Amino acid sequence: MEVQDIADKIIRMSKFVRIVTVCDMNGKVVYSARPKSIENKLTNKESAKSLIIAVESWKSRKALSRKLGKCKYVIAEYEKVKRITMPAGKNHLLYVTTETNIDHNNLINKIMRLE
Repeated sequence: MEVQDIADKIIRMSKFVRIVTVCDMNGKVVYSARPKSIENKLTNKESAKSLIIAVESWKSRKALSRKLGKCKYVIAEYEKVKRITMPAGKNHLLYVTTETNIDHNNLINKIMRLE
């Protein structure tokens, strides 16, 4: 399935999905989409920094996978948004930002069924 198709399907999964971004393991954006009604809370520079932090954290988790198993996803909940980070194939990360009132377990299960 194409990256754009996956991102667009995730956006349509819930009205509480804000932004879907796929990046490579260097933090470079491959594709990003959001509903037209959603405005970014972060500047482009802040968004890029957030992706780099997520990628570096993911790489750190990967170093522990031999003992703990592969990381399936990570959730960060802030006062204004939730951020779900999960693998998108071997060389990319899926970075999904949602409203805080979403049932993230339900969303994660739906996303995992796309693969």
